[in-house]
Amino acid sequence: MTSNVFTKRPSRSLTQRREGAKELKVRTFAPSRLCVIVAFLFLGSVANADWPFARGGAESTGATDVSLPDEPQVVWTYEAGETSLEATPVVADGMAYFGDFDGTMHAVRVADGSLVWKRVASENGYTSPAAVDGEALYVPDMNGVVACLATADGAERWSFDAESEMYGGPLVHKLASGESLVLVPTEAGTLHVLDAATGKEKWSFTIDAPLRCTPTVVGGNALLAGCDGKLHTLDLQTGNETGACDIGDPTGNTAAVVGSVAFFGTEAGAFLAVDAADPAKPVVKWTYRDQRSRQGIRTAAAVTKDAVVYVNQSKVVFALHPDSGDMLWNWRTRSGVDASPLLLGDGKALVATSRGQAMLLHPVKGDPVWEEDFGGAFIASPAAADGVVLMPNTDGRLYALGGKKE
Repeated sequence: MTSNVFTKRPSRSLTQRREGAKELKVRTFAPSRLCVIVAFLFLGSVANADWPFARGGAESTGATDVSLPDEPQVVWTYEAGETSLEATPVVADGMAYFGDFDGTMHAVRVADGSLVWKRVASENGYTSPAAVDGEALYVPDMNGVVACLATADGAERWSFDAESEMYGGPLVHKLASGESLVLVPTEAGTLHVLDAATGKEKWSFTIDAPLRCTPTVVGGNALLAGCDGKLHTLDLQTGNETGACDIGDPTGNTAAVVGSVAFFGTEAGAFLAVDAADPAKPVVKWTYRDQRSRQGIRTAAAVTKDAVVYVNQSKVVFALHPDSGDMLWNWRTRSGVDASPLLLGDGKALVATSRGQAMLLHPVKGDPVWEEDFGGAFIASPAAADGVVLMPNTDGRLYALGGKKE
């Protein structure tokens, strides 16, 4: 199985890195061309106020109760200078935290995009999302060093060298004892589990292929979809593997969980629902394969109790029924998609492309309601909190989408 592990397509800025830096500032951007493109109907699942991990909460649903109008506005824009933003922001207590390609961490107010602090925290740059928990920010750089920074000012508390690249972001889990763990997946196939207070490794778990997902936590178990073609369940109290399920093909996707069911796609183009109600014996509930479009799936799904939405490498957005796997609709975008979709609380879904287009898609038909061309590329997935959707772009800007400005 490991010989079939896919190669992750590098971000375009990895070969088109821009040198230098402009003075950071906040500017207002008014969308120029609004055309009709759409919206879905699902209920969001992450509280409006926070987005602490790569896909929202510990269940990684990629869904939120934040709503957008049919013609959203860019309510503010934060400019990070001559760099690229390829890491999903994380949000807590009204603050958004994200790294840039040149190694600077930024902390901005979600209310208006104003800068609170910035810190050159790594020589290697950031392309993976951070995790935020209380007063601590856990940030992986491109060379596999995870640093714990203070949310107040970015001061470093500790660092841990995983000695491997990371594509998935870390996740924080609190044990019944009150001790917090930081879960760090790596390209070398090891999940490092660290003491959140000290950065010391508590235990690790290794497979014979890369781990490119952000861990998903349900109850006391972590779910890891691996490039070894298995979904693994781990007991976070003991560090032992609880069970595993054969998924047929490699995957680097973060599993999105509603109830006890995990949803994710594979490199062979299959999309699965795996029931992990019994973590010792996770079982495939259903599998969907589109016969016309068999390209791999390299982004995470967004899911609610009403629908699951994902995008494949053929630029097709699919909406399936989470109980049966029956297709509700599909829509082909004009450009490739590297960012994972977002399901909004008002029924819309947001999809952003690698050519800088953002669009909203409808619940029943799946055809377009709104679209805007921002330029650059959306490689990082969007986040949502405090009434806005945050969209990092390779042009060095963080866009905040919301309702009309007063």
